[in-house]
Amino acid sequence: MRTLGWLIMAALVVAARPVLAQDDADDSPQATQMRQQIETRFGQQIQATMGLTDEQAVKLRATFNKYGPPRRALEGEERAIKRALQGQLRPGIAANSDSVARLVDHLLANKVTYAQSFVDEDREMAKFLTPVQRAQFQVMRERLMARIEEIRQQRQQRLQAGQPGR
Repeated sequence: MRTLGWLIMAALVVAARPVLAQDDADDSPQATQMRQQIETRFGQQIQATMGLTDEQAVKLRATFNKYGPPRRALEGEERAIKRALQGQLRPGIAANSDSVARLVDHLLANKVTYAQSFVDEDREMAKFLTPVQRAQFQVMRERLMARIEEIRQQRQQRLQAGQPGR
C-alpha cells in the first residue's frame, strides 16, 4: 500500500509540472484544470491511504472547496505585496518609509489570515475525521507541498541559469 501511495504522489508531482512551469499567479483555464486534476488525485490518494468513508470523503472535498480558493487568493495577494516591497527596496533608490510600513503590515496580516485558515480548516475537519486521520492528512499535504516547492526551486534555478524549463 505504501508503494501505491508513493506512486500516486509521484503522479501528482509529475502532473503538477505543467502548472509549475507557468507563472505562479496563472489562472488560465489550463492551470485551473490542472489544479483541479491534482486536487482530485490527491483526494483519491487521501481517501485510499486514510481509509475514509464515502461520507468523510464528501465532507473533506467540501472543506477543500471552502478553504482552497480563498487561500489561493491570499497567496496571490502575498505575491503582489512582495513585488511592491521589492519595488520599494531597490538598491540606489530611496524607499518611501510610510509605503514600506503599510506593505509590511499588510504582508504580516496576510500571513496571519493565511495561517488562521489552516486552523479553521483543521477545526472543521475535526468534526468528521479522527485525530489520526487529521494527522495523516497534514503529513500528506506537507509532503506534497514540499515536493511542489522543490520543483519550483529547481525551475527557478534552471531559469536563472538560462536553461529552458521542462
